[in-house]
Amino acid sequence: MVDLEANDVILMRKMKLVNDAIDEIGFTWYHLKLFFLNGMGYAVDTQLCFLESSVRTFVNYQFGYHFPVSAETYAVGMITGGLFWGFSADLIGRKLAFNLSLFLSAIFTILTGTMGTMASYCIFILLMSFASGGNLVLDTCVFLEFLPHKDQWLLTFFAFFWGIGQTLAVLTAYAFLPNNSCSSYDNCPSHENKGWRYVFYVNGAFVLVLAVLRVTIVRLQETPKFLVSNNRDADAIKVLHDIADKYNRTCSLTLDKLKECGTIESNDDYRKHSTFKGLWNLTLGHLKILFLNKKTTKSTLLLFFSWFCLGITYPLYSSFLPVYLATRGANISADNVSGVYRDNLISNVASIGGPIIAGLLLLYVPVLGRRGVMFIGGVSTMALLFGYTAIRTRAENVGLSSAVYCALYIYYGVIYAYTPEVFPSAARATGNCLCLVCTRIATAITPVIAWYANTSSSIPIWICGAFVGIIGFVALLLPYEPSKTRVV
Repeated sequence: MVDLEANDVILMRKMKLVNDAIDEIGFTWYHLKLFFLNGMGYAVDTQLCFLESSVRTFVNYQFGYHFPVSAETYAVGMITGGLFWGFSADLIGRKLAFNLSLFLSAIFTILTGTMGTMASYCIFILLMSFASGGNLVLDTCVFLEFLPHKDQWLLTFFAFFWGIGQTLAVLTAYAFLPNNSCSSYDNCPSHENKGWRYVFYVNGAFVLVLAVLRVTIVRLQETPKFLVSNNRDADAIKVLHDIADKYNRTCSLTLDKLKECGTIESNDDYRKHSTFKGLWNLTLGHLKILFLNKKTTKSTLLLFFSWFCLGITYPLYSSFLPVYLATRGANISADNVSGVYRDNLISNVASIGGPIIAGLLLLYVPVLGRRGVMFIGGVSTMALLFGYTAIRTRAENVGLSSAVYCALYIYYGVIYAYTPEVFPSAARATGNCLCLVCTRIATAITPVIAWYANTSSSIPIWICGAFVGIIGFVALLLPYEPSKTRVV
């Protein structure tokens, strides 16, 4: 995808050599370890999001709040965290943020469960989401920049882990909340409302285990594409040959071949520009790369729009659904807390099927490409959401909501893989984090919409369906098709 290489001919030549070397080495055990531990880090993002939403009602009971303050704080943390980790990853590299973000997420998650006031609770929710804001930015970037071209479709499977993350959050909520929580705002002391604390402790411990495994098993090296795009050719050669030697593979790329190409001018090593002004100019340079010509500008703006619409659709559907169901009659939803969480668990387990379907479509029907599969996911989700307005029984509710989650995750699985694929390595984390910021800004708006709108009507469902249908059609307008080209 030569349009993405900042009009830097030298960078284009070097990226071709690095891509050839990665393809020559092929898929190894190192890639398999990255797949699982990057994927589980990916799962942490949605796990913590569902964790906050699952316990919110009972936290509000205890502290006497009605407006979803913690939801707003969570969104603010994700926005600031995404920006911090995304910009820093393109400046100083992926390795530090990759290793640090999960550790911080685990610590802050556990500490959140100990808070005794709403103010302190919200502060640690913000810190927790700030730390986890780097996971979605970095996990796909790191995995993609080590992958051979023929295996790029595996990125789509990462949303499979997303489904696992939210299922774990809902499962722990189902296990601890029904029997350890207050039932209303009246008389809700802490000793009778410990369920939400248990949920934080268990999920935090799980994230901590993942953080330890990530450091001890993967032992991540800096990605070769980041190193080359920052004029660190010798370091890139060392990483490639270390992987090749460890797994008995061939790597014919040498430092001399890279040096023969020259020195790239579109980016540089941050250590040579360690002043505030130097780092600021490098960051601005990364932003300019995203809007370098008409084609890249079109791609970037359409992605920003798609992510913003997605950020409204999914949370709005989740936020008002319980209220909407309550107006449809007693036979639509479960009549107790345990039943509600059980139905929710079934729907979330179904979401795991979406990325699997998307990956199989990309593998066995390659003519569809990334854009075709996103179109299928968006339009089918729209049809199912429109059909959801006609449900009359609890079985229909569980069945349709499961189908909605599955279809939506077909789109989710591909958009999360497609986004880092169409940003160049020099600005990949920057572009990725800005897309996520777009969706987080929309997520921050959603609780306000749900609070002031008439969520007992079917209008929000029609709005959700319309938005996801629109971005399904927008997918066909995206100018790049990574399944037919190698990423830079």
